[in-house]
Amino acid sequence: MEVAETAGTDLRCSDPVVLLARAQRRVERALAETYADFDLTAEQWRILSVLLDEPGQTMTRLADGAALPAGTLTRHVDRLVERGLVLRKVHAEDKRRAVVALSPVGASAAREIRSRQRTEAVARVTRDLRSALDDLS
Repeated sequence: MEVAETAGTDLRCSDPVVLLARAQRRVERALAETYADFDLTAEQWRILSVLLDEPGQTMTRLADGAALPAGTLTRHVDRLVERGLVLRKVHAEDKRRAVVALSPVGASAAREIRSRQRTEAVARVTRDLRSALDDLS
């Protein structure tokens, strides 16, 4: 049985869940070198990206925004705090909760990664995804 060279990267699919998962994998592969330059995982980048867009997130909101389970988020935030990329503080009104924000170094790194995302490979995935989503409509 011969496997197509594009297996796993083709965005043509009638299942929107599979379609989005394939698109995510293609974007992450296209940006793997950028993540490596900053010694980040794709999950850690999602955390930084959400915080760049909306600073001062509670852990619950951040987990939802970054599409990560709470336990996984905590582990990644711990590593990002250790590296000085994010700050975690006690919530002003509810001392049982934490608020997470980018540090100045983290904000600078996040802006640089965001600017590097504007590559042709990512643009191609975006075009392919739009086309595939139109086909599903």
